[in-house]
Amino acid sequence: MRRRIMCFGDSNTYGYDPRSYLGGRYPRSVRWTGRLEEDGWEVFNQGENGRSIPRLDFEIEAAVQSVPKARPDILTVMLGSNDLLQCPGLTARVCGEQMERFLPHS
Repeated sequence: MRRRIMCFGDSNTYGYDPRSYLGGRYPRSVRWTGRLEEDGWEVFNQGENGRSIPRLDFEIEAAVQSVPKARPDILTVMLGSNDLLQCPGLTARVCGEQMERFLPHS
């Protein structure tokens, strides 16, 4: 039986190729989630371009509701890059604290 992994993240999880103008992706064999599939994982890629750490109640609820549908054995969360890029003055410490508030809900 294949192990199930849900990968919740931003464009790095999605596999966005910045050379494309229309939101194209790197080939599956290059994306880290695609490499997991090659290793036998059943991957539920929940990567979304521009996603930041959910902070508002409706954002958290939407993220939490997506987990049971996939029924993963493992959940990965890879966020924070957009938060740091889009919020001048945001420190890694504050970004980490935002993630700590989000993770207990996941």
